[in-house]
Amino acid sequence: MQVTVKLLGILSFSYPAFSKFHPVQLKEGETIRELRERLGLPLNEVRFVSVNGKMVGEEYVLVEGDEVVFLPAASGG
Repeated sequence: MQVTVKLLGILSFSYPAFSKFHPVQLKEGETIRELRERLGLPLNEVRFVSVNGKMVGEEYVLVEGDEVVFLPAASGG
């Protein structure tokens, strides 16, 4: 199955191809956690995950056509 993934903020600096929605092939039943690990995104660098515009947790089971956005923890001063 295929989902599309986008990384925002500092996450996209390490993976520039994902600064825009990028297709990713997954096995049926894979979760956000498995996708994050597959992409090599450390848990402490990901603050929120949105699927189709709604915030979800790491146990969310992805389905064909989902649009996934990984958001970093905000920092600044």
